[in-house]
Amino acid sequence: MKKLRILLILCLTLAVTVPAASANSWNLNGQLLAMVEQTHDYDEYTGLVSDYNRKAATTHTILTSRYHNQLIAVDEVKDGWKDAVFSTTAVYQPSELEETGYPEITRTKNGFELAYPDIDERYYFELSHNNEGRNFYTLMEAQMGDVKVERIASYGYRVALGEDSAMWMTKITLEDFNIHNMPKRGPDDVRRINEASEGLQYFACLYPEVVSGQKSGKKSYAVYSAPDTSSYRAAKGKASVSTGDDYKLYLTVGDWSLIEYRVSLRTSRFGWAQLGNHGDETTNEIVHVPMLTAFDTYLTDDPNVSEYHQVELPTGTKLTALSHPDNQWAYVYVEATVDGKITRGFVPQRDVVFDDVELPDEEAKLVGSWQMEAGGEFWDNYLRLDADGKFYGSDSDGTQPYHGTWSVVQTPVDSNLYWRGDIPTIVFRCVNGTVYRYGVGVSESADYEVTEGDYCRSMSLITCEGGTGYVSYGVYGEGGGIITDENGKLILKELNVTNELNWGEYWEEEGNG
Repeated sequence: MKKLRILLILCLTLAVTVPAASANSWNLNGQLLAMVEQTHDYDEYTGLVSDYNRKAATTHTILTSRYHNQLIAVDEVKDGWKDAVFSTTAVYQPSELEETGYPEITRTKNGFELAYPDIDERYYFELSHNNEGRNFYTLMEAQMGDVKVERIASYGYRVALGEDSAMWMTKITLEDFNIHNMPKRGPDDVRRINEASEGLQYFACLYPEVVSGQKSGKKSYAVYSAPDTSSYRAAKGKASVSTGDDYKLYLTVGDWSLIEYRVSLRTSRFGWAQLGNHGDETTNEIVHVPMLTAFDTYLTDDPNVSEYHQVELPTGTKLTALSHPDNQWAYVYVEATVDGKITRGFVPQRDVVFDDVELPDEEAKLVGSWQMEAGGEFWDNYLRLDADGKFYGSDSDGTQPYHGTWSVVQTPVDSNLYWRGDIPTIVFRCVNGTVYRYGVGVSESADYEVTEGDYCRSMSLITCEGGTGYVSYGVYGEGGGIITDENGKLILKELNVTNELNWGEYWEEEGNG
């Protein structure tokens, strides 16, 4: 009965909202109609909801078929309709209509709001223009039940549930928006997303290159889940790609290539094919880091369109994280063993945690106060690591906007995380929800010679391609000179952290966002 009621509402709504002059199957008008008429992709679709206004320069609509909903946002400029955004992951699908209810799109002064009132979800997007004249929509606010999302300057988002909140270190545009994998459980989702993004290193991002289809001599290649013919093969063991069609090339390993190709308007697929030297060559490194599912979740080979659940994964499933898509916060690329077969695909980033092994003996070597000496400045100038697991960090002596807990964990062998692979990992979990993971190296004793005859401890924080060096706090003064006593000996001290700054106040100060 509920399904029937919803269908009746759909029909009545369309009858009321669509102008009588619109006699096409999509219930579209103007130049947007002309745009979809140029392709047969939407022959079986109709309009679900739209904010079309003949006087407005923008239109936002959802087209629907029996199995597929797609949001389209376009902006009309002097050169015609361009910068159109087509997104399946931005909206719930027809199979979910009974649960989510009917969507609404409301035009706003600078963008639009997408809402599902039945489940109390609202997403506000604002239209912006970059220096190259390209138009894009940025998520500014969201409400998912009691969870609130608010963009803070250009830095990220504050996600709050009651008194608990966390900073989400990302920028979400309509092109990469994923309505299913938003942090709907609240700040803890954000903390897991932050840690997964940081912990896999930016070096492990998957960057695509578009390979154009061949006009002649095209071939068909079998597509597997992993670079192994014994791995899982989708489409009931018949997944394949034609070189006559365009596809995206992400990386190559030997004669295997990781590609993404279109199956239909509502389905794409990631997989490995033995393309040899075909197409543009690109070789990127991937990592190998143990992770666990923190919740019952799923694996998909199509994170950008259908998000089809190939495999359901229960809580505690062991995974090996390999990478994450460029500008993609929703998923992490992993390998798992399913029914005895190697299976690679994408798992929601909010649903996974690192399978860490803590190293208390290594942690004890780092206790103390430190100041930066040299290297890239990707962490604070001053850092204090306490034996009780708390840390304090700051760019200026005596103040510390960063604080939280820290630990040292084992870096998996052959993980490919750091340019020095024989070192453990230090983890900083800040009270604002941000998480940082670096390789860490420390001298066993005071064996770092600052000046002739004067020694102190040293520590290095290391990424995939760089690092920052620290020495014991008190070695250098504000002018960079070495501080010694009347006998010429170093004066080491403990970092003063009494002037503690609230993280929220810090980010709201001018220049910190």
